[in-house]
Amino acid sequence: MAFELTGYRNLGDAFAASVAQHPDKTAVTIYRGSAEAAHESLSYAELARRAGLRAADLAQHLAPGERVLIALPTGTEFVELYLACLLSGLVAVPAPPVTGSSSAAQRVAAIAADCTPGLVFADAGDLDTLAERFHAQGLGRVPVRAAAPVPAGEASPAALRGRHTDHDSLAVLQYSSGSTGTPKGVMLAHGNVLANLEAQYSVVGLNGDDSFGSWMPLHHDFGLFVQLSGALFCGATSVLMPPTVFARRPVEWFRMMSELRTTATSAPNFAYGIALRLIKDEHLEGLDLSPLRFLINGSEPIHAPTIAAFTKRFAQIGLRPEAVAAGYGMAEVTVYASGTPMQLPPTVLVVDAQRLADADHPALVPARDGRSKEITGVGRPEAFDALVVDPATLRPLSAGEVGEIWLRGDSVGRGYWGKPDLTARAFHARPAGADDAEPGWLRTGDLGALVDGELFITGRLKEVMIVHGRNFYPHDLEHEARAAHPALERFVGAAFGVQAPDERIVLVHEVSPTVSAEELRAAAAAVIRRLTAATGAPVRNVLLVRRGSVDRTTSGKIQRAAMRDRFLAGEITALHAELEPAVRRLTAGPETS
Repeated sequence: MAFELTGYRNLGDAFAASVAQHPDKTAVTIYRGSAEAAHESLSYAELARRAGLRAADLAQHLAPGERVLIALPTGTEFVELYLACLLSGLVAVPAPPVTGSSSAAQRVAAIAADCTPGLVFADAGDLDTLAERFHAQGLGRVPVRAAAPVPAGEASPAALRGRHTDHDSLAVLQYSSGSTGTPKGVMLAHGNVLANLEAQYSVVGLNGDDSFGSWMPLHHDFGLFVQLSGALFCGATSVLMPPTVFARRPVEWFRMMSELRTTATSAPNFAYGIALRLIKDEHLEGLDLSPLRFLINGSEPIHAPTIAAFTKRFAQIGLRPEAVAAGYGMAEVTVYASGTPMQLPPTVLVVDAQRLADADHPALVPARDGRSKEITGVGRPEAFDALVVDPATLRPLSAGEVGEIWLRGDSVGRGYWGKPDLTARAFHARPAGADDAEPGWLRTGDLGALVDGELFITGRLKEVMIVHGRNFYPHDLEHEARAAHPALERFVGAAFGVQAPDERIVLVHEVSPTVSAEELRAAAAAVIRRLTAATGAPVRNVLLVRRGSVDRTTSGKIQRAAMRDRFLAGEITALHAELEPAVRRLTAGPETS
């Protein structure tokens, strides 16, 4: 069944339609782990009642268009306030919960400084921390409140319809995850979100009979617009598991899907690797993934061998190969840009690794002799116009040639909040030779190619390293490092380039806490041998660090730019370091404990 949402005036009207059609159906369930006695569920009617009362309360204190920053953990309060903003003409600003984390508090304060919210909601235990952080950063008296329980009573019919909003009204400020730089607030109008949801339903094939279940954080575009909004605006059920539960016990993701008969789930590539490494066979007893008909891998480059191993390993508990899908998206297009349709396996190309690494003319061509690499397709961008452009000359490239991916369509946001110059560069780009009257394009910052109309992503433009005239992508090097020695295989790393004076590759990687000093030297040597063999260029700069030392975003992405900055500032404490003299001189000297 295809859902047509763009005919609605705003997201509030679309939600009201779901409520009218399915008042008694479960809209949202909060799954906090198998050890919990019970999970919290709300019907569509009860969720509408709570959201409507919260909307009426917000409308009494804030004018349409004001921002409401929601720094709450995964729970019904977040869902209610998000919907309340959409209903009351306010702009929802999802942010990570503080939960005692100084880095999260700093991020929330940075978001508040950027968007000047009229109100901030946080967990009761975080109010003082945030107030102190706001005061220290000179933000003045930003009101910070806990999300009080919703009182008894019914919401007025007027509160259940979008107030002062239409397609062009701002709905959400979605802050980027910050994996490659300072987070920026993407301005998403009601029409952008409606168009993106409609594309998800029509291209992928999800519908109101599905049950969406995931642990992705709700302040992340993947969690907010695929997992939560994707369910609520087509009348499906959304099962939400806090990401902290997945981090502590990855098998809870499977238990949630098995117990609640989830049919659709989503996660970034790193989560599939974690599941392979940390979920043991004895954990799988009694689990059943056979209801799952759509399991999408997105949000970061997809590692084909990981997905193949995941599919094979968990077939024993009913995972069907045809359920596994690949997708591509970003906050700048709301979330969804392309995906493999349901029941169709992702396309995997075996390409010439040497030609892909060619810094002057990279391309995806079939491997014949020599080193090869698997590249996973992420579907056709059917809801968008798409170009692949040479990032230096802005010349459109032919099929198979690798360049920057540019997109244009109704889902593309209005730009970055308070950053007109950056908005003009990123959201209104024009290829070489284009007419000035032609509508602009979004520069995604992602590298890839179009082959037979399908997108194949190779990496991030800002992260690619050029060594001896060849391109190297950090995620590839990090996968190779984990395969080099058992001490690294369950942990994360960050590869980046430094100028010494030509570009050199540096790898900072976490290792097992049980590894001895002698084993550390052997592990570093094994990594150096593996990376040198894989790249065909000497890779001699490896730092092995304690678990938890590699910076990651709140959604789990590696913050490679931040790790590079820390390395150059000499702020990384290494358990063992192998560095070329020229690279060591760039730093204040990494400490070795």
